[in-house]
Amino acid sequence: MTSELWARIRQIGSHGLRRGAWYPVVNEVTAEMLLLDVARRNVPVPREALDVSERAPAVWSVVEWRDQDQGAGRVREAGFDLTYGVCPKCRARVSLPGERIERLQCPECGGDFPVDWERRC
Repeated sequence: MTSELWARIRQIGSHGLRRGAWYPVVNEVTAEMLLLDVARRNVPVPREALDVSERAPAVWSVVEWRDQDQGAGRVREAGFDLTYGVCPKCRARVSLPGERIERLQCPECGGDFPVDWERRC
């Protein structure tokens, strides 16, 4: 691989990845399959299920769940609204304020990043 790749899941599934979190790509196994580093485990994920970037993430992901989505109940049980942010540095999840904000500081790692409202996942 000539450049560092990052990927985040864009489809709900049984792959064990958290929506909105970016993971380093370990290897491009085939044209259809990428191997991601998920908590020091190599996890194969179909490329069609991923957003892929050639740059390390530098913006908050905005994750939106619908009431009928499988997993929406777990999101609420964890104490989050169905729309929340994911830090690009440490993958912490945070509730987003009611108004649309441009930047947000992470309470976990202290990183301050823009919020990506345009490419919600």
